[in-house]
Amino acid sequence: MNGKYIKILTALGLVAIVAIQGLWLINTYRLVETQLVQTGNRLFPKAVIDEAIERLKVYKGDTETNISAEKSLNWKESSNEKAILDFITTALHHYADSLSQTSVSLPLLDSLFTEALAKEDFHAELVCQVVDSAGNVLQEEEPVRITPSFRTVKTKPVFLDGDHAKAVRAVIVNPYWIAFQKMGMMLVATALLILFVAGCIVYQVQIIIKQNKIARLRQDFTYAMIHDMKTPISTISMAGHTLESGILDSKPELRKQYFAILNEESTHLLSLSEKILTIAKLEQSRLKLVKSEVDLPTLFDELVQKYKVKAEKPVQFEVDCPASLPLFLADEEYLKEAICNLIDNSLKYSHEAVRIRLSAEPGKDVIYIKVWDNGWGIPLKQQKRIFEKFERGGLEYKKDKKVSGFGLGLNYVYRVMMAMGGSVSLNSVEGAYSEFTLSLPLTEEKA
Repeated sequence: MNGKYIKILTALGLVAIVAIQGLWLINTYRLVETQLVQTGNRLFPKAVIDEAIERLKVYKGDTETNISAEKSLNWKESSNEKAILDFITTALHHYADSLSQTSVSLPLLDSLFTEALAKEDFHAELVCQVVDSAGNVLQEEEPVRITPSFRTVKTKPVFLDGDHAKAVRAVIVNPYWIAFQKMGMMLVATALLILFVAGCIVYQVQIIIKQNKIARLRQDFTYAMIHDMKTPISTISMAGHTLESGILDSKPELRKQYFAILNEESTHLLSLSEKILTIAKLEQSRLKLVKSEVDLPTLFDELVQKYKVKAEKPVQFEVDCPASLPLFLADEEYLKEAICNLIDNSLKYSHEAVRIRLSAEPGKDVIYIKVWDNGWGIPLKQQKRIFEKFERGGLEYKKDKKVSGFGLGLNYVYRVMMAMGGSVSLNSVEGAYSEFTLSLPLTEEKA
């Protein structure tokens, strides 16, 4: 599937998940808000009654009623039942008149209602108001402690008189915060879930993109391998038919050249197949190394002589390899092949003429083998992936040049060095030079 469509489908999936989760949270918020409204309407009338009782307590010590009653009738000295009832009625009328003439205590009502809500686990910020029958505010706490914002919840009004001219109500100014407190764990779980799902989707997209890239690389590799193998196979087939026809029987020198071509192309095919098999064995940890002492100066001389003859462009070799190098062990054939891959890259990814320097120097418990060239260099953004299979760096400089290869050479070098207990590193400046450093451990006797 096209990467663009994958990204679009992934984005739509993530949006759908967030939308569903959002609807769930909104419905949960509404449920909590409904519970708050129902609880407030249930508790507020009781808070109004409690506030009235508290005001009655204030008048409990008022002696005015008792004095006026005793003046009209000394009920303590009389056993007349009617007189006692008249006294009680007079006292109750006095208390009722006192309550009706005294304004409701909004701060007290606020405190009582807030406390009642807190017992129900609703920690509210609220304002109590006296309103008329139309809902217009007649009296409010002074000064107003909280400015309502975003959304408020109002309780049903509780009327203070029989003709419904005046009532009290409470306005809860932070219902959203109460809901968030109730939904705290749910919100955290939702955030973690969204992050987890988003991470999984991103990871999945990366895998899909990587798989698509690998599929393209494999396809390119297959085409390149077939192309590189087709030439030697065609050459071998043509040379074989020519020799078989007997045309060259009377020309021994030309016949000898044809046999040399057959041998060279066969060796080339064998080298390609062995490199692929070696990487496969290295990946499966089935490669058997035969380590021995390596004569590095001699190895460098052999490589220089080989590539001076083999190179199809002017090449200048520089060798810096002291004869008294510390002893180290390695599989000489695989080490030689690894250095050959580096030299091949120096020849392929360079200008019409190239300068290559082979050097070696001892370090602490290791020996460094370096291959430097003044070729195209490798862009910094490609250097981290340069040792991966099928990766080919420096391609920006070969748009008008044909550079064959499968992207296996540096991966081969990396895996061979790892198998021998060493490492490989790169130092390159785009458009200037490249230097690969092979590090191998010294033997314990000389380390």
